[in-house]
Amino acid sequence: MEAGDTPDDRALLEAWRGGDRKLGNQLFQRHIRSVSRFFRTKVPDHAEDLTQSTFLALAELDPARLGAVPFRAYLFGIARNQLLMYLRAKTRNDHRFDPLTWSAPDAGASPVRAVARQQQQRVLAEALQRLPVDYQIALELFYFETMQVAEIAEVLARPVGTIKSLLSRGRDQLREKIEELALGSEELLTSLVGELERWITAAGDDAPA
Repeated sequence: MEAGDTPDDRALLEAWRGGDRKLGNQLFQRHIRSVSRFFRTKVPDHAEDLTQSTFLALAELDPARLGAVPFRAYLFGIARNQLLMYLRAKTRNDHRFDPLTWSAPDAGASPVRAVARQQQQRVLAEALQRLPVDYQIALELFYFETMQVAEIAEVLARPVGTIKSLLSRGRDQLREKIEELALGSEELLTSLVGELERWITAAGDDAPA
């Protein structure tokens, strides 16, 4: 690698596994905010521990196992697995928890405590957390992390067509949660629905119908 080149994530992971703590820390710093946010919006009280366990699991990964899977998709796939293990342990019955029907609070997770200057941000954060986990993950990865549908399919281990359906139905469910939380405030409801529409518009042609 030439001086001044920026190593890609796979190279950083390989160096980290080889004992280069400096490059390992570079990889950590590159993704820590996104992974931490992934957990804060679902299980805020355990976000720090689950973020650490995600990177510990990543450090054990042989980069050769990534294959053609994009690095971030693999990383968030690990994060999702850590999340599901935690939620299933909380329900004390693996067979009951279904990420397509259960939200994080359904499994006993604490509500998000969004530090928001605007009520709009607080309500949106709460509405997202009330969605079934895989719907919430799909929406957040698509709109917050700007991941492609194919990448999200890798994260959730589901077909691309299923991801498009999750995104479309997830937006509909999010509108319903927003209406429930707006508590009759037409101004707040209009503002939140407008924000949702801006997400969709900003996604352009990539937004599922």
